[in-house]
Formats: sequence, C-alpha cells, structure tokens
Amino acid sequence: MSFANKANKNATSEIKISPQELSVALGQKFPPTEQQAAVIAAPLHSMLVVAGAGAGKTETMAARVVWLVANGFIRPDQVLGLTFTRKAAQGLSARIRQRLEQLVGAPIIKDLDPTGELEKTLETIAPVSSTYDAFVGKVMGEFGLLLPAEPGARLIGETELYQRAHTFVTEYRGTLSTSHSTATVAGTLLKLIAELDNHLIDEKELAEETDAFDKLFDELPPGPRQKSTLNQTLQKIRDLQLNRLEYVDLVRLFKQQLREDRLKTFGEQTAQAARLARQDPSVGALLSQRYPVVMLDEYQDTSYAQRVLLRSLFAHSAVTAVGDPMQSIYGWRGATAANLEHFIADYAIRDEQGEISVPVERKELTTSFRNPEQVLALANDVAASVLEKNGADKRPVSPLQPGPGAQDGMIQFGFFATGQQECDFIVDELAQAYERSHIQSDGAAKDFRAAILLRKNAQAAPFAQALAERGIPYEIADTSGLIHIPEVADLIAVATMLIRPQDSHAALRILLGPRIQLGLNDLGALAQRAATLAGRVRHEGQTQPEEQSKTPEEKLKDIIAELYESDPDFSVGLADALADLGEPEQYSVQGYQRLYRLSGELRALRTHSLHQSLSDLFNDIERVMGIRTEVLSRQDPHAAGAVGTVHLDQFAKVVADYAKIPGATLGAFLDYLRDSEKWERGLSQGQVRVNTQRVQILTIHKAKGLEWDFVIVPGVDQKAYVTNTSTWLSKVEYVPCGVKGDPDDAVEPGVPVLDLVEVENRKDLEEALKHHKNEYIIATKDEATRLFYVALTRSERRLLITASAENEAIVSGDREPYELFSSLAAHYPDYVTQWYGQNLEVDISAESDQPLCAKPPVSAVVEGAFPQQLEHSHKAALLSGAQLVRQAQQQLPELSQDREIYGTWEKEVAALIEEHRLAQQAYVDIELSQELTATDLVSLSSNPEYFARRQRRPVPYKPQSSSRLGESFHSWLEKRVGVQALLDENELVADEEQVSTEQLDQLKAAFLASDWAQRTPTYVEYPFEIAIGRVVVRGRMDAVFTQPDGTWQIIDWKTGHIPGKKEMESAKIQLAVYRLALSRLHGIPVDSVSAAFYYVAHDVLVAPKDLPTQQELEQLLLIESGGSNEHE
Repeated sequence: MSFANKANKNATSEIKISPQELSVALGQKFPPTEQQAAVIAAPLHSMLVVAGAGAGKTETMAARVVWLVANGFIRPDQVLGLTFTRKAAQGLSARIRQRLEQLVGAPIIKDLDPTGELEKTLETIAPVSSTYDAFVGKVMGEFGLLLPAEPGARLIGETELYQRAHTFVTEYRGTLSTSHSTATVAGTLLKLIAELDNHLIDEKELAEETDAFDKLFDELPPGPRQKSTLNQTLQKIRDLQLNRLEYVDLVRLFKQQLREDRLKTFGEQTAQAARLARQDPSVGALLSQRYPVVMLDEYQDTSYAQRVLLRSLFAHSAVTAVGDPMQSIYGWRGATAANLEHFIADYAIRDEQGEISVPVERKELTTSFRNPEQVLALANDVAASVLEKNGADKRPVSPLQPGPGAQDGMIQFGFFATGQQECDFIVDELAQAYERSHIQSDGAAKDFRAAILLRKNAQAAPFAQALAERGIPYEIADTSGLIHIPEVADLIAVATMLIRPQDSHAALRILLGPRIQLGLNDLGALAQRAATLAGRVRHEGQTQPEEQSKTPEEKLKDIIAELYESDPDFSVGLADALADLGEPEQYSVQGYQRLYRLSGELRALRTHSLHQSLSDLFNDIERVMGIRTEVLSRQDPHAAGAVGTVHLDQFAKVVADYAKIPGATLGAFLDYLRDSEKWERGLSQGQVRVNTQRVQILTIHKAKGLEWDFVIVPGVDQKAYVTNTSTWLSKVEYVPCGVKGDPDDAVEPGVPVLDLVEVENRKDLEEALKHHKNEYIIATKDEATRLFYVALTRSERRLLITASAENEAIVSGDREPYELFSSLAAHYPDYVTQWYGQNLEVDISAESDQPLCAKPPVSAVVEGAFPQQLEHSHKAALLSGAQLVRQAQQQLPELSQDREIYGTWEKEVAALIEEHRLAQQAYVDIELSQELTATDLVSLSSNPEYFARRQRRPVPYKPQSSSRLGESFHSWLEKRVGVQALLDENELVADEEQVSTEQLDQLKAAFLASDWAQRTPTYVEYPFEIAIGRVVVRGRMDAVFTQPDGTWQIIDWKTGHIPGKKEMESAKIQLAVYRLALSRLHGIPVDSVSAAFYYVAHDVLVAPKDLPTQQELEQLLLIESGGSNEHE
C-alpha cells in the first residue's frame, strides 16, 4: 500500500484545523478562496490543479504543505517541491518556511501539538525545494551507477557543446549528402540530439522509424494521374528522410566521443534518469518513501522525458501537479501541455487488474489576484480561441474571474501606418505615465513599474533609442546576454585588444566609452594612424595618396571601412595605433593624454598579466581599467533593487568555469564568448526581476511569471505571431512523429500524428502528409496564441497593445494586425485609440540629417557599444564637478614661454608614474558580499587578506583528512540523535580519501565517555539567517541545549586541535554570531544564551566569556566593508 493510501485512511477523521482557520491563526490578511481551500485540504492522493494566470498557485502550494504538517499528516522533510528556475524554487521554499515559522509562533500550536513534538520538528527540518534539473542531477549522483552511467561526467554548456560539435563535423570522414556549412551541420546535429533526448529515442529507433517511412515511397503505387516516378514534393520529403539516416551515424559517433571525454548535456542527463527510473522500480520505491508528498510546478512546461521520469519515480506518492495549458509556451524546447492531460492517467492508483481504484482529482484556481476585470475579459476571449475548439463544455479550465477588490484597468489598442509612429505613441504614453508617477509631492522617487514585452529581440532597439532620447530610464532585461552588459562588454573588449589588436570594433567600444570619451577629430587621427601603419606593412617606402575633399565624417567612415576591409593577414587595427601613437601634434591635448594613458595601461596588462591565469587576467583588467569601481559608483550596492557587481561576479564565475577546461587560453575563451552569442544568447545574466524605477524591455518568454502596472505589447502583427512551421517532413533535426511522445494515445498523443489508415497510393500519401503538416501549423498558431495570452496577463492595471503596417526594423512590406488583435479591437471598439485605414491622418515627418556620433546607432543601444546613458543624478554630479575644474583652471598662473615643453614633460612624467603605480599597486579594494556565513566572519576577522582573495577568486578548499573526519563524526552524531544531516552543498568536501576508521572510532569512544553523551540537545543542526548591519549571515548551530535554569547553551563540536590564544580570538566571532542568532530567533535576551566549543578528542570545553556584542560584529563588517582589500 502506498504512503498516500495509508495516510489518507484517517485523514478526514483526523483533521485538526481547516484551511480558513489556519489562515486566521497565521495572521494572514485574506483567507483562501473556496477553490484554494479545496486544494489545500484535498485528500492525500495525487491531484491536478489547473491554475490560471495570477491565481495564487505558489501561495496555495505553500498553504497545502503547511496544512498537511499542521494536521500531522506529514513531516516537513517528507515534501519535495520541483520547479524550473532557482528563483521559483527559492520563492516556494521561502514561502513554506515563513508559514511554518508563523505556525511555530502562533498560540494555536499548543492545541495542534500538545506534546511539543511537532514544534520541535519544525525548528530543525524543512521541505526540500529544487529545480527539475538539479533534482535530476541528484538522482543520477545517487543512483546513476545502476544504469550504468559515468558518475564523474561533467555537464557541458551549449556553447562548449557547439564548439566540440563543430570540430567533430570538421573532422568527420563519413558520408553526408549536404551542401550546408560545417556550422549549420553542427547545429543540426545538436538539435537532433536534443530531440532524441527529450523523447527518449535512441539512434536505432530513429533509424528504424525513418527507414520504415522511406519504404512507403517504393511500396505505394502511383495515384490517379501520377507518374511512376515521385513528384517534386514527395521526392523532396524522401531526400530529407535519407539525409536524416546519414545523421544517425553522426549522432552515434559524437555521443560516443562525449562519453569518452566524460561529458554530458542536461538533456542527456534527464534522459538517462528517465530510463533508469523506468527500468528499475527500486529507485522510485525508495524516493517515494523518502518524499511521500511531491509538488510539481509549471507542469505544462515539462517534456516527455521529464514526464516519464517523474511518473516512474513518484507513482506511489501523493503528487500535486500545478499548471496552466494557456501558459505552455516552450514547445520549441520540448515542453508539452499534453502532460497535463496525461497526468490523470499517469498517477491514478490501480488495482491488481489494472483498473483505476483511486482516480486523480482535478481542481481549478480561476480567481486572478493580479489582473483587473477588463484585462481578464481580453485574456478569456484569447484563451477561448484555443480551449473551446471542441465546444465550451470541453474547455479544460474555466474562464478567469477577478479577485475581491480588483481595481479598474485601462486598455488601449493602436494600429499605426509606420513603426516610427507606433514607437512614438508608445514612448509618449510612457513619458506621461512616468511624469505622473515618478515624483511624489515631497519630491521622493515613486515606484514606476512598466514593461515593453516583445515577440522578438529585433523589436527592442527602436524603443530603447526612443526612451533614451526622451530621458526615460530603461533597461533591456532580456534581449542581450551577460556579455552585452556594459561592464562585462568592456572587460571583453579590453581582453580582445590585448591579443587581437586588429579588432577595431573592440577598440572603438573602449575609445568611445564613458572612460575615454575620445572626440571625433582624435578618433579620426587615430584611425588615420592605423591606416598609415597598415601602409608601412604592405608597401614599405610608399606614401598614401592624398585625400580628396571630404567632410571629416566621410573621411572617418572611409578610414574605418578600410580597417575592416583590410587583408586579415596584414590588418592593423586601432589597438596597434594605440601602441604607436605617432606625433602628438596629430591629436588634441586632451585626446593625446587619454590615448597615452590607455596605451600605458594596455602595455602594463600585456607585460604583467597575459601570462597569468584567465581569472587573474580579468581581475587585473578590472583593476587597471577601474571597471568595478565605476560600477560601484553608479549606485549604492546595498540599495533596494541595486544590481551592484552581480554581473561582474557572474562573469568571473564564467571565466573560472572555462579555465577548468584543459588547454583553456584567452584566445579560445574569446572564441567561446563569440559562439555563445548564437547558442546561449550571450550567456545568461540571471533571472529578471521587476525594476520599480525604469521601463523594462524584454521578450514575452522572459516575462512569464512577472507582472507590472503598465504593460505595452508592441508589434502584434501577423508576420510576428504567425511564423513558418517546420516539421520532421521539412527539417532533419526533427524526429518522425511515430516515435515522438505517445503517438498511440487516443486521448492526447502530444504531437500531430500521421494517419496512414486510408492511404492506398502515393496520391493518398501526399494528401495525408498535407493534412499532417496543417495540423502542425495549427499547433504552431495555438502556441503563438498562448504567448499572446501570457503577454496580456502580465498587466496589473494598464495594458497597451499596438501594431503597425510597416516597420523596416523587423521586416519589409505591409502587414496586417494579428488576427486575434483585430478581433479584440472589433469586439472592444472603445479601447481603440488609433487604427490605420480608418480615417487616420498619417503624418510622416522627413528624416533629418544627423551628424556622425550625434546619437548612437540603433544597434548600439541594444549592444551597449556606445557611451552609455548616465543616470540623471550621476550626470548632474559629473557636470557640476567638470564646471568646478574649469573654474579652477581659469585661475591658474601663466606659464613661461617654454610652457609647451613643460606641458609635454608633465604629460610624459604623469603617464610614467601612473603606469608604474598600476604595475606596483599592492592592494585592490574588494566589495564585501551582502551574504556571508558565520565561518566567513571568522575568516574576515582572522585574515582579511586571505578572506578578500577568496571573495574575489573563490576556489574549492583542498580536501583534508581532518575535514573529512569532522564530517564523518558530525554525520554519526546526527544519526545518533535521530536527525537527518542538513549540510549545505558548499560545506561538503570532496571525498577523495577514505576517513580513517580508527580515528573515527576514537572520536566516537571519546564522545560516548563524556557527559555530553548523556544529554539530549533541544535542536541539532539548527539553521539560522539573520541580518547584521547590511549583511545577511547564515549558518547552522551544531547543538543547542536547554539548561535547568531556563537559559540556553550552544555547543559547536570540534574534532581537531585546541587553538592558540590568537586563533581563539577570531573563533569567538562564530560563537557570537550563534548567540545573537538564537536570541533573535526565540526573542530572548542575549545574556540568557551561552556558547562554547567542545573539543571531542581532548574532552575539553572552551567557553569564552567575552564574546563580541552585536555592535562589535556590526563594527567589524562596517570597517571591513569600507576598507577590505586584497594584497597583490
């Protein structure tokens, strides 16, 4: 009998508190709705919850866990929550922890838990929340050898995978009938492998299915009025199937190569886990026993392989899957909303005859707490076009309803003659909204939450440029990856200049950036110097022809064009010219100073840093170019919502990860970053968060799960939303429908299935294939509709939807509004602000001539390859400072007749001093992280220099036998008192050597002989998270004891030596943090808490009496955050 069966026997009779009563007891402002309460208090069986947009699914999932725990049906650690992103997993975990903490502090806990056992349990353990990918990794780490699978294989990212595939295809000597480039073949190979992994298909199955379909062309006779040979349509389809058969060998050999190199992809890891769980029921039995309650979030976005994995592992658990068929927008990466329909059959409890004994309940959450009624009306109409194809009574989820107290919304529709008109209208509306809401009566900044949600990345640039010109703060939150974040792009540009001086694009970024800000004439002079140097290389002794009469702008364009068009073998770039500037008279005084300084900095980096590791090289670039300092000067890194150095830190991790690859060089790394543009969109810059001070520009896919007051959805036309449909009949990388998903499932096969039942000749086959493709076209259109639905439901108050008949930024030619958009406009005419073709006067102003560099090119706004827009306050401060400098310069005394010579000397000396200073600089300021552990504070106190180095360049601790001995002892001690080990991943050390059994036995014996063996701790491995000043400090206390006099004692078990006096002074920081944490968690005076180290092997208790106070801990962090540095 499953856990769910056993627990549910007594569930209804043992309910101690209802969801509504629990909500009141926890002090929640709003009680759950009837639908939410039905989900929260459902019997402990598997259940499908179809939750509409904004319906409070996270809160409901958390409330169900708390309700089950409060009623004593489960322990918190018996719950597993899975979702797709770290942010969502952390959000679910935090919500559950918060509710459980409220339960512990609520008076009703005494009634629910008279023995105190539940309260004690809640203090020490909590549910497990994870991403699907991370969970798969843990499953393979624990059970992978049963498959068998290589346990030490390294997960490989998409960019590195592409680079390896490109090399593999280049060296492939087999047969491949294609005219495509190596890059295209490599891309096709990887897409085909991903398809196979998503659908659990091996190379043999693919070959057999493709071969069986190919034989139809020979077996079927010609149809009426058909020739004996295949017509062009059928021959093209057949040729593609034969081409796929050739790829089968590539797939097999490339996967074999990856295995030999001990590499694997995330897709392969998921496929391996699914196959393991399907063929070995013991794995599922063990995990179902470990996690009898499972919460699956965003189930509509799971793939077939994930569905098989989860079904095989948790068929005997009480699984709650939450999803929304209208938010299934990731079909292009293998996700399928069909998994929602399959869930009903997958998790039903069956008897020995296979008959369903306990069906899966299906519940709904249809009250939206996000959208106003007007927006919901639009969303319901859009959803009906997909969900009501078989009639309103067959709709899988009811229409959304507004929540209690929902505010009125504002909706506008607009269809414009040109893209420029559309953009101008949008920016005008945003400018008015920004002006109304940004400044309060007292002059303080007010939240301004607005977003422009795009169908495609190409739509971003015009809006970004228009917002910049109007002075409206904005950020492109999705259309550019990590490598395009300005500070990261600067790092990459400087690194490129060091080894690829011919790359003038990289040099232009630095020269035109906010640090150098080189003027037009000086840039022209430098480009001319590069051209001159190039002439020396090619035609030594020859002079360049005189320039014809051209404007400076035209000359500069010609010179830069020559730099780009030059022979790569002889090309000379701007970085070459920086190394040999020529005569100073070619430049302005300020321009030459800036170029000379930059030249010295690059020379210092080439001399002192190029031979170092990649991490050290980029650290030096940061330091020499002052990039981190500039980032920190933009905004207080501790301010709410501040990004700070997050992007620089993320890039440092990318550098460190790449450096682990054997043979990693700077050149190879720059190639890796270039390839990441195509395969990982410039590398992930992390999760998007709603910014309350600027307009955010991002794609609809990235906006899923977020919400804003004012949402703009532009470019809603037919060409953007009705895209070309590719199928296995037209693309090699797609697998045949016969082996994809569940083709034999009568209810929901998951993909269109080719029906050959009535096919008797090739004419019938052609018609069947045509019908089959039309089914794919309908599926593609449905996914576009769902994407439009997701965009609409991001709005909390105001929604603006627009399109234009012409927009050269995306595609030429006239376009019609997206058919659903037109339908909405016809149904809700009051929302139409302007509609091209309906008495609309078109006023297209002539495009004015703009001087070169008067404003950035459109592409530069997205790529950040132009001087960035400064914040208003930052810009005002810079202008004020510049004015003070100019005033001081006017008061300087006159120089003598030799002032030009003196000026030259002064510039040269200043440049040499600066170069020497940078080369000899001993310290680098390190920004203190906002999240630390208690151990970090000890390190910070004892050795700030070492701590700063690890903060800046984190590397794994060298495994030591003492560390492993300590872990083994702690693990034994936790099991002895009956508590599960809860070590964080970053606290674990690689088990490269076996712990000495003799040493461990000695420690066990010493402990059992001590008085502590006779005492029972109140808490073991007690987690905490507290704020000390501006820093969040986390950790776990080994053991907490309640003393007979009502006070508390914290013990930290130590298995090593007893430290000296100096070391103990720093170690006391750890106990001080523990004491402060326990005081705050229980609301007790610090004086009632003592803390000590117990050295097990020596049977010695060290209990310092003068532990640092809260003020002293804050002072430590304050001093170090203001002056922590790293000695070079």
